[in-house]
Amino acid sequence: MTKENSSFISNRLQSLGDLESENEISLTKTRLIQSGQKILDLTNSNPTQVGLEFPTSVLSHILSNLNVSVYDPIPEGLELTRGEIASEYRKRGIIAETNQLHLTASTSEAYSYLFKLLTNPGDEVLTPNPGYPLFHFLLGFENLKEVHYDLKTDPLTGQWVYDAETIASSISTKTKAIILVSPANPTGSKTTETFWEEWDSFGINLPIIIDEVFEPYDFSGNPHHLPQFPKYPVFVCNGFSKLLALPQTKLAWILNLSPEPYFAQMQKHLSFLADTYLSVNSFIQLAAKELLPWKTMIQNRIRTRVMRNRALCFEFVTQSTAVKKIPETEAGWYYLLELETEQKDESIVLDILTSTGVFVQPGSWYGFSHNKCILVISLITEEETLEKGLNLLQTFLK
Repeated sequence: MTKENSSFISNRLQSLGDLESENEISLTKTRLIQSGQKILDLTNSNPTQVGLEFPTSVLSHILSNLNVSVYDPIPEGLELTRGEIASEYRKRGIIAETNQLHLTASTSEAYSYLFKLLTNPGDEVLTPNPGYPLFHFLLGFENLKEVHYDLKTDPLTGQWVYDAETIASSISTKTKAIILVSPANPTGSKTTETFWEEWDSFGINLPIIIDEVFEPYDFSGNPHHLPQFPKYPVFVCNGFSKLLALPQTKLAWILNLSPEPYFAQMQKHLSFLADTYLSVNSFIQLAAKELLPWKTMIQNRIRTRVMRNRALCFEFVTQSTAVKKIPETEAGWYYLLELETEQKDESIVLDILTSTGVFVQPGSWYGFSHNKCILVISLITEEETLEKGLNLLQTFLK
């Protein structure tokens, strides 16, 4: 893009960096695929592409029997659908009513609503590090500044954990919201009951946004927990993408757990925002009641895949002298490998890709220190693919 053409592009996009060029790893992967080389992708986290999709016949049957001839544009989402989602929370022991929910097309859209609700351009939002790089773009689109707070390593377990004091010390006068992802991607860190007790002891009155899309995949350690009686605004984001392995249906939500006097005002303004976009389609809203009962079967399939692949990765780690013995993550569907090398993670990922055709992700893409060589693997990779990839990786590291 020439300088003259770029003058028409908004500053919020230009400030995100070079969006037109790919990094060397992605370019190399594309080049190898185009040359006909078979790539063993150990990073795919899309359940519809790794044999974990929602049963096609069931999905087709449910959608084909919907009556969508009449459109009812309710900003918050259909009451029936919100009632079903609220019921799912009550099954978890969380007090939730229909009027506490707003439906969105995705959790990314949920974030955009909340950023518009809670912030002004130039404000700061705290995000976890290591963490998911998507926040950089979502916040940039709103002309907001992302400020990282560090996850800590528990000295007893070696797990990456949320530390209330660290988050509190990252707050400035410009901080308008704090994001907590629990379970976190890719560290599996969780907001536990103990965390909330410590956080509440500080008496900090700032809005909290909790992303709990990986909640069904909590395997060990102290469980994910939501604050029970917060005195500050709290919003919980979730959706069908991980809950039902249905990222293509585009249904997510914001659950408002804020106390009064915040609750009513927040809901009123969220409804105005939602009414402006009306992005959630009627098909998926009407289908939700029939889809939700399948969640146990879907989640059991995914959990089985994750546990089998964790076993494969654990065996790989125990057999490789080039891999540090670090604790497995307690939740989510990612596995972290730390190599005993001074080579930078992006460099070794590129070497692995060109030498073996195995694709893993460098930890620095998620905010891990460049002083550590951490590789990230998706635990929903097809088992045969993962086993072949790990065998090739084992040979490479010898």
